[in-house]
Parts: sequence; structure tokens; C-alpha cells
Amino acid sequence: MLTEPRRVHQHLRVGQSHDPPCTSMGQGPKSHTRASTGPQSQDNLSIRLTRQRQLADDPKVAKVAISHRGLTAVREPLGGCLEDVPVAVLALDESGAPVLWSREAEELLGPDVARLDLHALEGRVTQEPWRLTLRTAPGRTPDGTPVQWVVVTEAGGDRNLLEVLSHQALHDHLTGLPNRALLEDRISQALARAARSGTCVAIAFLDLDHFKLINDTQGHADGDALLRSVAERLSSAVRSGDTVARFGGDEFVVVCEEVANTEEATQVADRLRKVIEQPISLGGEDVYVSASLGVAVGSPTSTPEELLRDADAAMYHAKVEGRARTELFDQEMRTRAEARRHTEKALRRALEEDEFFVAYQPIVSLEAGWVEGVEALVRWEDPERGLILPDDFVAVAEETGLIVPLGVRVLDEACRQLALWRTEVPHVPLSMSVNVSVRQLRSRFTESVAGVLARHSVEPHSVVLEITEGVLMSDPIRCLLALEELKELGVRIAIDDFGVGCSSLDHLKRFPIDIIKIDRAFISGLGTDPHDSAIVTAILGIARALKVTVVAEGVETSQQLYALRHLACQHAQGYHFARPMRADELAQLVKGGARW
Repeated sequence: MLTEPRRVHQHLRVGQSHDPPCTSMGQGPKSHTRASTGPQSQDNLSIRLTRQRQLADDPKVAKVAISHRGLTAVREPLGGCLEDVPVAVLALDESGAPVLWSREAEELLGPDVARLDLHALEGRVTQEPWRLTLRTAPGRTPDGTPVQWVVVTEAGGDRNLLEVLSHQALHDHLTGLPNRALLEDRISQALARAARSGTCVAIAFLDLDHFKLINDTQGHADGDALLRSVAERLSSAVRSGDTVARFGGDEFVVVCEEVANTEEATQVADRLRKVIEQPISLGGEDVYVSASLGVAVGSPTSTPEELLRDADAAMYHAKVEGRARTELFDQEMRTRAEARRHTEKALRRALEEDEFFVAYQPIVSLEAGWVEGVEALVRWEDPERGLILPDDFVAVAEETGLIVPLGVRVLDEACRQLALWRTEVPHVPLSMSVNVSVRQLRSRFTESVAGVLARHSVEPHSVVLEITEGVLMSDPIRCLLALEELKELGVRIAIDDFGVGCSSLDHLKRFPIDIIKIDRAFISGLGTDPHDSAIVTAILGIARALKVTVVAEGVETSQQLYALRHLACQHAQGYHFARPMRADELAQLVKGGARW
């Protein structure tokens, strides 16, 4: 007996067996019996139609009873391929239990279909005489689980419905391309043919660069039109025997057969990328997009899962290396990909086990010489690997979305600690700086910040949220909206690592910035490299003109400190003052009246 809802896959692979003969059920009590996939008894599944008079305003009502030994119906999410099917459709698992059904099935069988036992399942129709056609066909989910389609239509209904369902289950509704389920089947067939012919199969995994920006700036309708255009271009650029599939979102996969070697596979991928880079007309305007491609070439022992995984790893490497390029998979990429997966798994466990803590690095006023603020820096204390620094896990947390819950914890702990310090060292009005990622800005971040400030009774002006230039460039529209909301809340905004981005001055003009943190790359040469001195001097001049506060990062020597004071820089932080430390150590430092 089923005791809990099963996870229903959105895509169903309908089997290749022949459709069984249709059976009509007339007015009298008749039955049609058919065993579902696998050896089962003849009375395993029976559908009986009887006439029943009920409801005063609708005396002509028919009742359908579906019975099965010892099974209880369990309501399941509806697969996307059945959303718009205008007839009663059910899918049964190998034991004969329903795993999903269409909305029309609920109307036919009654509103309580989700809760009724199969012995009592019933529904109503309003036509008389009522003739139904029962059609069944075996199928499989993407993970190989057998299912049995059961389609009930009125006589004269669409006899091609199963074929329509089959196509919908295996093709993307937006582009018409094969979907992930059909893609894996096509790769399996291609690998089998390659093994017989001695040729290779190449997989090109393609991801559009900055597609989200088009959705945000021009709307989802134009975004959909762009995806359809890309699908058409890819389809027209490949050979007849190759497969173009939509993997999901803005990702596409191309399966190329009879490839001689890796060089040819890379050439094919480069050709596909150049086809996409041609202008696309959207709403009467030309839009230019680029794509990052990863290529993997299969061996005789490769599986579809391995090829897709390797091509995806190569595509990820193309993104890291700057986008709009093609990368060929190699073993080192697999090692890095496996390391990322291991880190993600460990991160999830670490969040559950609360293995993260916050360290604090002082920010010093160069005019007064004492600590005026701190930067909160997350650290991971792994029970097996020991202390892990952000460079080794933040990127993976960002990719997987784990940065959102992690970021909330860091902000909450930092504000809790700030409130505690206000009571321990009330004579020092410390500010708290916390780093923020683009993922956080997309997740109702202002509400989270407001909640944290209220929970710990922290004044908004005492909190500084640090955003890197990379974050601003990755999603400028959303960032602008989020930062304006945060400014209305009262917190201050800082650009971290200022100067290394390609449009730093533009950011000062467009975004509501309060603080500039000069990247350590320009601080390291102060006093020895005239170019660094000239750049820092220019940044300080611009900041004064714009009435923006400046913090110099990465100060490590007394010579650098002397140069910054000579240039009238306001604040600095770095190892010359103190390394990141635990909260109690920072409190002792401040209480001791440390001066530089």
C-alpha cells in the first residue's frame, strides 16, 4: 500500500509498444479488463461503467468505479505534459497505482479524487447516452520506472491522443526541441551506433551568457522569443543525424555523431557559437548574445550521464574563463567538478550542523588612529579538514544558492555581536561591514535585513553592506533596485575591491554608494610604485568630489600606512593592524584602546 506521495517526474517516456485495441463501453454495465505492465492477475485493474441517477438538477449521471486490490489513491503533482490535455488521463505505476492524472480526470471522477480510495473513486458526466473509449499504452519515466497510460475519451474523441501525449512528454513546449528525457535516449542510441562504426560521439553543452539580463530588461516574452530563435539557429546549423535539445532554462545540448576526433568536435562547437552570436531581432531591435560551450567526446564505455556531466563541467570552465568561448573537457575538469560536488555536499551538512562562525577584522580611522569599524568574515570549521577560508567555498555556495541561507546567518550573527559590543564598549561607536552576494539581492533581501536589524535593535546607519563590482556588473538592474531599497532602509553601501572592475567610475555614477574600498592591488605598491600612488591619489580625489568615504584594503606595511596618511585617506584595514579574529579578541583589542 502506498503510504506517502511519490515524486512524479515531469517528463514521461512513452514506450514503443503498439497501442492496444480500443474498447467501447456502452450504456449497460460492461467492463474492460487489462493487466498493467508486468505479470499481474486478470482482475488487477478493472474499469466499470454503470448508470446512476443522482442530483435533482441533473438526473442523468454516470458513475465510474475503478477498483484495485489493497491500494489507496495518493494525490500527486501533475506532470507538465498533462496540464492542457482536455480529457481524462491517468498514469499507473507497475503495481497499478495511479501516480498522476489530468485535471479533466478530476472533473470526471469528482473533486475528491485526491483523497478517495480506489475502491470508491467516482465521478460524473452529463451526456446521455454516454459511450467511453478506454485506451492504454505502456511507458517509462526518465529513471526507468514503468508506467501505464490510461486514457478515457468519449466515442469519436481524438484517437491520436496518445501520440500527442508522447510528443509532449518528450519535447520542450517552448522550442519544440527534444527535452532532457528524449536527449538521454538519443545519446544512448548514438553511443551504440558509434560503438559499431568505430566513430565518436561529441556532446556540446551550451549556456547563453547573461540571458537573465534580457529577461529583466526586455521582458519574458522577448526572452522566450530569443530562446526560440536560438533553437532554430542551432537546428539549422547541424547535420540531419545530429540532435539539438533544450536541457532547461537557457541551456541547450547538441549531440554530434560520426565525429572523427576532439579537434573536429571543437570546430563544430565553435561554429555553433558563432551562429548564435549573429544579431537576433527582438521587437524590431537587434540583440546580440553570446554563449559558453563545453565539449565532451565519448568513449566506447561512456554513458549518457557521464557525457552530459563532462560537457557541463567544460561549459562551467568556459564561464569561469570569461564566457563567449568553447572549452574541451579534460580530466582536470572532472577533478574540479567532483571537488565542487563534494564541497556542495559538505556545505549542506555544515549548514545543518552549524559549523560556520564569524571572524572580525578591524577598520581603522587613519585620522584618529583607533578602531571605528569591523568587517564580518565567515569562516568554516570543518571537523575533518579544520579551518576553511572563504576562497575555498564561497564560489560553490554562490553557484548552488547556499550563499542565501549562509549570508543570512552571517548578517544575523554580525548584528547580534554589534549589539553586544555596544553594551561592552559603549564609548566606541563601531560600525559593522558585511559582504553581500548577487544571489542574496535576488531573494527579498531588504526584508531579511530589516528583520535582522529589528531583532537585534541595531541602527541601520551602523551597518555597511559590501558589494563587489562583479556583483554590480552581473545583474545591474536588480542590483540598482535592491540597493535603492536598502538605502531607504538606512543602511550604508560600499563597493568592495574598487578599481579592478572594467567600469568602476560608472558604478559611482549609477549606484547609491557611500563607501569605496580600494582594492589591495593598488595599495601594495604605495611608496614604491609611482603608478599605484597615482591611481590611489586619483581615486581619493574622485571620492572627495563625490563626498564618498574611502577605505584602503590590504595595508600590510608601515610604509603603506604612511603613504595613505600623507594622501589623506580616511580609513584602512589589513594585516598591519590586525588579522581577522574572534569576537572576544576584537572586544579586548577595542577595550585596550589600541592605537596606530
